[in-house]
Amino acid sequence: MVRRLGHPAKIQLYVTAVSVVGIAAWLAAFSGGARGLLAANGSVALALTVAVVVSELRWMSFAHDEAGELTLSTTFAFALLLSAGTAPAVLVLGAASALGDLLQRKPVQRTVFNVGQYALSLGAAGIVASSLTGDAALLAQPRLSLSGFIALLAAGTAFYLVNTVLTGTVLALRQHLSIASVLRQDVVVHTFTYGVLLALAPAVVVVASVNAGLLALLVLPVIAVYRGARTSMEKDHLALHDALTELPNRRLFLERLASELRMAGPEEQVAVLIIDLDRFKEVNDALGHHMGDRVLQMVGADLQRAAGADALAARLGGDEFAMVLPGVDGADDAVRMAKAVLHKLTSPIEIDDLTLDIGASLGIALYPEHGSDVSTVMQHADVAMYLAKDAHGGYEVYSPERDPQWRQRITSPADLRRAAENGQLVLHYQPKADMRTGRVDGVEALVRWQHPEYGMVPPDEFIPLAERAGLIGVVTSFVLDTALAQLQQWRDDGLDLQVAINVSVQSLYDQRFPEMVQQALHRWSVPAERVVLEIPECTVMADPRRAARVVAELTAIGVTMAIDDFGTGAASLASLRQLPVSELKIDNAFVLGMATDSADATVVHSTIDLGRRFGLSVVAEGVESQRVWQLLERLGCDQAQGFHISRPLPADQLTPWLHNNLKPTTNAEVVRLPKSSTRTAV
Repeated sequence: MVRRLGHPAKIQLYVTAVSVVGIAAWLAAFSGGARGLLAANGSVALALTVAVVVSELRWMSFAHDEAGELTLSTTFAFALLLSAGTAPAVLVLGAASALGDLLQRKPVQRTVFNVGQYALSLGAAGIVASSLTGDAALLAQPRLSLSGFIALLAAGTAFYLVNTVLTGTVLALRQHLSIASVLRQDVVVHTFTYGVLLALAPAVVVVASVNAGLLALLVLPVIAVYRGARTSMEKDHLALHDALTELPNRRLFLERLASELRMAGPEEQVAVLIIDLDRFKEVNDALGHHMGDRVLQMVGADLQRAAGADALAARLGGDEFAMVLPGVDGADDAVRMAKAVLHKLTSPIEIDDLTLDIGASLGIALYPEHGSDVSTVMQHADVAMYLAKDAHGGYEVYSPERDPQWRQRITSPADLRRAAENGQLVLHYQPKADMRTGRVDGVEALVRWQHPEYGMVPPDEFIPLAERAGLIGVVTSFVLDTALAQLQQWRDDGLDLQVAINVSVQSLYDQRFPEMVQQALHRWSVPAERVVLEIPECTVMADPRRAARVVAELTAIGVTMAIDDFGTGAASLASLRQLPVSELKIDNAFVLGMATDSADATVVHSTIDLGRRFGLSVVAEGVESQRVWQLLERLGCDQAQGFHISRPLPADQLTPWLHNNLKPTTNAEVVRLPKSSTRTAV
């Protein structure tokens, strides 16, 4: 089999080439640079030289990869080029960079590469400026002509492009990405920062020419640019990385996997490993979330070390992790990595005075043998992982022969995407009634998949698939748009309702979700207070601080926030106080049994009392009998939904029912439709 040149070999070859050419350029500038500094305006050249050196030693950088940084010295070095010429700027920045790197004890190869990279970037800028005007020292003259201004812009652009290509290529090679895609991302993220730093250079020259001491006044605007860039980069980092483990998150993992599949040659294979911890829940429940977080951090660090330079490890969510292995030589190659990973994860973990035995199950799928696209390969790796978990065998390689029962339960991600595009996803709505009046004042939107082969597929069958395949955003967008359009139609018909919409953990932590909600509200002219977003309690407890931030953003839009499935996730009083929620929904597992099980009745009673103390509305779902309705009414529950009121119905069937039930009634007059025989449809 023809295999790609390994990542380390590619990087070594590239870094060596850049270093050799760059150092040669720096040495060539040595004598000319020294003469240029002596010939230039002495005070200006000295001030700028000191500024370059101090900036590199202080090392306030805009780092976007291990290969190189854009530092504050960029402004002063470009100013030195404009005032003294190319050679002095190359000489000073290269020497300052080497001194700074050595003092920080960076590897020699890294130091040499940085010097070479700067020499080539500044050299390119000087060549462009000289070719247009005859001299790179554009600001050495008292006045700048139009042609000189154009040359200045061209020189700055050349510096930016060469520097971006040199460092971006290292990033692409390290992470096995398309160089073009990395450069496109760099242009989007870093162009403004580069532009501002380089645009400050002429001002630096002018100020230094008047009085070199005034350069100190430019420190504040330069630092402001620095802080703005750092904030922007941290935000970008958080959008693509898991805050707890610092590993790439699901979004970045799927992007990288898609890149690997595009780059794979006709005879190359890519392996996907899905890893699930076996006994993490027991540790989390017994020792608390703080200990669980520490376990996840240690697992993340182990996977990062196991991945090395050739693979990518990520946290998909909860206690589920994944790895992508490019250029593997068949299943045996992937199994060797799987065994190494499992050896680390099955070894006891020692935290403080505790020794924890967590264990893990791992599934392997290969491209193109087990799928030709991201969704299918991910699905098959997931299937293999569950087979490994069921067999307690550590790992499994996907096998179609062992998959027939899973194919009946898990439909194809490609089918799910087509379902969203072709109108196979539909919404049913279940009424919510006020327990004091019996009046129906809201509905919950519940998504269904009208599958052409399997019939009506309930959400618990395909929502996990959507989350694993990165399609939950497509489903959420459909639900929001369809539910709000229907709500507006009901409002036009004189039916003033609230609509409740379930939000998955991935949607909640997607930075684009609040904007998606706001756009949908605007598109359908629906008042924000008529929308309730329900987030599962387990989602809140997985990352309470992050959940609080996102919930606060959504509350600021004006929507009502509710905690769904309350009672199953062990939410603490402290976490409830931190969240700007208005509603608790008691999990139907407790409501269904409260008439016959004292423990369930206690949970329901406690939740209603808790809601009253915190000023929250309490909704009971799973109300299936008049007896349960009466018990809830005595306890002071605010709202109820369940088959006792109505099963979920499509809008065209529910609308006439609503016209008959949007009037005050007694609890004995609540209209009910025949119960469905399938309870999971709720």
